Amino acid sequence: MSLLERMPQGVGVATLAAGVALVAAPGVTTRALGIEGEETAVRIVGAADLVLVPGLLLGRPRWPWMAARAALNLAQAGWLASTAGRAGAPALARGGAAALAALTAVDGPTALALRRAGA
Repeated sequence: MSLLERMPQGVGVATLAAGVALVAAPGVTTRALGIEGEETAVRIVGAADLVLVPGLLLGRPRWPWMAARAALNLAQAGWLASTAGRAGAPALARGGAAALAALTAVDGPTALALRRAGA
């Protein structure tokens, strides 16, 4: 199996870890960002991650799941950026949003390459 074909599995494992952490302990994130009271929103972000995990790990083909991951990165980045104005740690919120957006630069092209490869 090529690196390209293994990429969705690695992304799936990371997405699983992030999703479980956000759903199980959203207060860790809300306290770090200074957005206490947004625990439900953070849980929703984590649940959205978890929805993608089965497809990233086991789906055939996997390219639609990587495309969905890329799109979700942007949605989550937008939400996180929108919290920066009221966050106790606005730079951290903006940095997290930028990191999520940057992941799209990997996940999007990976989805396209997988699609071209028929994976």
